[in-house]
Order: sequence, then C-alpha cells, then structure tokens
Amino acid sequence: MTVLGIETATMVCGAALIRDGRVVADKWVEERFVHAERLFGLIDDVLSEGKCALRGLDALAVSIGPGSFTGLRIGLSAIKGLHLALGTPVVAVPTLTALAQRGIPHFAGRQGHIVAALDARRDEVYSQLFSVDGGRMRETEAVHARTVRELVAALPEGELLLTGDARQKVASTLLGNTPGVRESRERGGVVLADASQARCSAAEVALMGELFARSRQFADPDTLEPQYVKEVFLSSPH
Repeated sequence: MTVLGIETATMVCGAALIRDGRVVADKWVEERFVHAERLFGLIDDVLSEGKCALRGLDALAVSIGPGSFTGLRIGLSAIKGLHLALGTPVVAVPTLTALAQRGIPHFAGRQGHIVAALDARRDEVYSQLFSVDGGRMRETEAVHARTVRELVAALPEGELLLTGDARQKVASTLLGNTPGVRESRERGGVVLADASQARCSAAEVALMGELFARSRQFADPDTLEPQYVKEVFLSSPH
C-alpha cells in the first residue's frame, strides 16, 4: 500500500510517501507562513523521489489537529482537492497521536507516559496524555486546550517524556517548584524529547494513515473538518 501523508498543523510543513510500512520519501520545512506556497512543491518532491504518480496512491493521510487554525485549513484543503481530482480515499490522523508515536522507542520496554503538547499561544497548550507499556501506546485522556498549570496539575506519577513544541514551556512549570503543582517530582523522572523527535512529522502521519487505511478507517472528505479544539474566531491571527 502506498500512502501520501501531509503535516501542516504547526510550523512544520511536510509531505511524506510510504510504501508498505517503509518511508520512501520525507520532505519538510519549518517556517511560519509558508505552508500555502510550499506544500504542493513538497508533495511533488516526495512523489518524484518515490517514483510514484498521483494515481498510484492508495490513500491520502492528513494531520487533522489540533494545531494552527490556518495550517490545518491549508492541509485539509489540499487533501480534499487531491481527493476530488483522484477519488483516492482520505484518512484523518490525530496530530497529537502521531506526535506521541515518535516517543515510544524512548521507553525501550519500560512503562511510562508521553505528554504531547503543542503551543496554543499565551499560556495555553493543546495537550494529550498517553501511557506506554511493552512498546504499546494508548490514550489516557482526550485532547485538551488548557493552561500549562492545568496540564501539569493533571500529570501522573512515573517517568514522563515531554514532546511537542510546547515541551519546554511545560517543563519550566513542572520542574520549577511552582506552588501547588507536584513540587515533589524528581528531575530524573522527566525527559524532554530532542528537537528531531519532538517535531510533527508527515512520515508518522503517513505511517499511521496506512494502518487506518488497512482497517478501512476512512473519513468522509465532504464533511471532514479540522479538530481545532479551541473555538475559532475570524479575527484570530492563529
């Protein structure tokens, strides 16, 4: 199965091509306000590198949110346009789940928790908690838009891997002995994912998209909307 995945939920604008669980091509840029102009060029690049025509795709996978309102709209519009032209089925991949998946190898068979957190401006983050045991990950809560203090107050005991572009913001509160917020947590129980693993990835979106496609978990492109989590205001610069 050949799947094209795109990621536009954050400053990362990326496209990746996977074939039968193997990443064939993965291209991305990390820069504000370039998604609309760069996305289709990146798609062309990965298709060319993978020697794959658009009509050779079995599924289209898109990072569906939460994240930048503008970025999510650009990514979904691109996928809907491709579906309209090709008829290729669409898979919607939760952004935070795809991000957290990248942290599973850190635990190497140990138990622990992954905290996926994206910057939602001001003192807020989009976040979700996952537990890892025996190399398997599962959600332990729904996606939230909340303050960093609210997130930190809800964190479980045990080893934590913080990932996403808000991981430093979360760590500062978690480890800063903030009054009333888990002052007893030891520094050794908190690990920040390195920059390469904490970045949203089109390749991970494509890999998850293949799993969803194989189990026929397709989305209806006509009704599919981004998972904003926060209310969208037309005047919002985000």
